[in-house]
Amino acid sequence: MRKVLLVEEDALLREKIGNILREERYYVIAIRDRVLAMNCLEKEEIDVVLVREEILRENSLELLSFARQRFPDIVIIVMGSEENSFRIRELLTKGIYEYLSPPFTPSRILSVMRRAEERISLLEENKDLKRRMVHRFSFAGLTGVSEKMQRLFSFIIQVSQVKRPILLLGEQGTGKEMVARAIHQYAFTQKEPFFKILCGTMAHNFFRNGILVEEGKSQNLGEIQEGTFYFEDVHLLPYSQQTEMLEFLEEYRFGRKGGNLRVIASSEVPLEDEVARGAFRSDLYYFLSAVKIEIPPLRERKEDIPFLVDQFLREIAEESGREMVKITKEALKTLIDYDWPGNVIELRNTLEGMVILSESNILTVDDIPEHITKGFVREGVLEIKIGTPLEEVEKLLIRETLKFHRFNKTKTAQTLGISPRTLYRKMEQYEIEEESK
Repeated sequence: MRKVLLVEEDALLREKIGNILREERYYVIAIRDRVLAMNCLEKEEIDVVLVREEILRENSLELLSFARQRFPDIVIIVMGSEENSFRIRELLTKGIYEYLSPPFTPSRILSVMRRAEERISLLEENKDLKRRMVHRFSFAGLTGVSEKMQRLFSFIIQVSQVKRPILLLGEQGTGKEMVARAIHQYAFTQKEPFFKILCGTMAHNFFRNGILVEEGKSQNLGEIQEGTFYFEDVHLLPYSQQTEMLEFLEEYRFGRKGGNLRVIASSEVPLEDEVARGAFRSDLYYFLSAVKIEIPPLRERKEDIPFLVDQFLREIAEESGREMVKITKEALKTLIDYDWPGNVIELRNTLEGMVILSESNILTVDDIPEHITKGFVREGVLEIKIGTPLEEVEKLLIRETLKFHRFNKTKTAQTLGISPRTLYRKMEQYEIEEESK
């Protein structure tokens, strides 16, 4: 699976070519301009650059010079607008691999990509293949080969170049903090600080006299001029403190404190639902949601599970100092079939427990926890004794459905076929409280 950087300013053509490549199992990061391309090349190990000629020629062929000087083995394919022997010869002498003229049909694109693969294979014969294999399945510390993750990686590069607030939406354990750190990594060239702020445990008057700690150094919140503020679980911020947060952020954005600062917030529940029920300020929601990114749950990208399992088993081996444990095909299939309500974090913790308890260097189905092998969560089965009062059945069904969806009330209401308003009323009626996640 080769990692391809597609640079095309036309959104429709970028989508079309990206889909053609992904269908053929290429790992595609699709972006729109030269600056984003250079940023990506500097941080990721790219095999092939597929770039529009007009973009390549910007600023005296800066992108081409940058790529050739820093990464002499990278394969650069240029998508031109017309056959012009003089222009093609010029680009070939400056280091491009091939010039592709219209029409950009699937057969023409895939043909040039196959020739590029042959070129890369020759170059790799005397290189560290293990290192290159690892980089193909990761981006900024995030692992995934699924189309949803590849699109997420492209979004990360794009949003990192704007200073608008970013709202990350996703279930518990999907990796929202890792996505925030990836955006931070692409937003800054130097090592500016990343401040993680837990909204669920925030002290009173934090926005007026709060102290933040980054790499052991304490700093007054109001004195910070650069870096990223990451507000984790902003939906848990008490209503009384939301006004303070909005005033603080507006002061940074529009007032005298404005510096090179980025604001990223995350939520496990749709904030518009919290606004609708009066638990979250609408003006703060509109401020934070200038750019919204949804992080897919693991059950929607199951093709990533084998790569995550491999990564986690390597990490566990390094941390424990023992030989890397392998896993049988049957055990891996069982893990793939499971829905992972706790997402990537649950998968990692499950594997760690399996390795600790196993007496062998090969994990089998017998090492997998019983609730996974029996598929309880995947099937979502409730056993109710005959004679149970109807009111108790309804209470149990609502509570267990809430648990299954990690207390995401929108999804719970959809599953039960009721409106969110009815769900909130039933929760109050049966005194069902949101449990600790």
